[in-house]
Amino acid sequence: MFEHIPVDLLQRAMQPSLVYGHNILVETARQIQQDSTGGICAILTQPEPWTSAREQFTDFNAARVIYLHSMEQEELAQMERMLPAIGMVMGIGGGQAMDAAKYVAWKRGIPLMLAPTIISVDAAVTNTIAVRAGSRVRYIGFVVADAIAVDFEVISKAPADLNRAGIGDLLSIHTALWDWQHGSNDYDPLVAGQVRTILDGLDEWAEAISRCDEEALRYIMESFVCENTLCLQTGSSRPEEGSEHFLAYNIEYITGQGYVHGQLICLCTYVMARLQENRVQWVRQLIERVRCPWRLHELGISREAFTHALLTLRHYTEAEAFPSSVITLRQITPEFAGQVASECE
Repeated sequence: MFEHIPVDLLQRAMQPSLVYGHNILVETARQIQQDSTGGICAILTQPEPWTSAREQFTDFNAARVIYLHSMEQEELAQMERMLPAIGMVMGIGGGQAMDAAKYVAWKRGIPLMLAPTIISVDAAVTNTIAVRAGSRVRYIGFVVADAIAVDFEVISKAPADLNRAGIGDLLSIHTALWDWQHGSNDYDPLVAGQVRTILDGLDEWAEAISRCDEEALRYIMESFVCENTLCLQTGSSRPEEGSEHFLAYNIEYITGQGYVHGQLICLCTYVMARLQENRVQWVRQLIERVRCPWRLHELGISREAFTHALLTLRHYTEAEAFPSSVITLRQITPEFAGQVASECE
């Protein structure tokens, strides 16, 4: 998957530049500007996260703020083409802002700063770019941020549920490893053992994550880095992405809606763990200890859409040419779909 990426770029990706602190956004941005050619900075964000961060930028000149409306690839490309000449790009917000900024940096070859305002997804530390093509997820490009500013002053202003959702892209390891081991001939037990320690850490940090303690949120970010590094070393996303992500993508495709990624992945990890018969109660108890919303009514997913996503999941994964997983190994019956829907309501 990453064979065409230069070795030096891969090495940078495995050792991302994370900066932790309070009120550090402008300081970090100015450091990047000093190390580059300068010029206008494009800030890609959305109204709510920008409200949390904008007070830090009162003395930051030569910046252009752009609100994002869509991650559809054609609209993203049009947005990038309409940008003036810029010296750097900054993403401030959640996963969409991270991916949009990565897209512009990839296309323009300019410095990139990422500043997550919520810890709900691993997009700040991953290198490919998640775009949509007709409501279907596509991963394109490869880019490494010059700095990832984890500003707890901003993150602490976010609703707690959005930061608790950070467990989703880590909990997915649980079902992804099962899929990798049972559905592939390139399973690496050494890598699996390393990435599984993240799950052990989630168990230990669950209550602190539920309180959104700074050190617990830092644990999530560092685990995102560890997870991404192991995927880069393996050459695929199999250590952390499997049937749970495939179900999430199908739900988004069927409903045509976006959801808080980590919350949706928690739901889908539980469902696929049920299909795998893989420590189901442990998964459910961990989600509930963290107090991360995951039920259908909490996410705004109807029972009908959910069961339809389950019953069409094998066809969807085949059409998307996703790797083999429990979805291809075990049948999802109407009875199973109905039972799981009742458990998740």
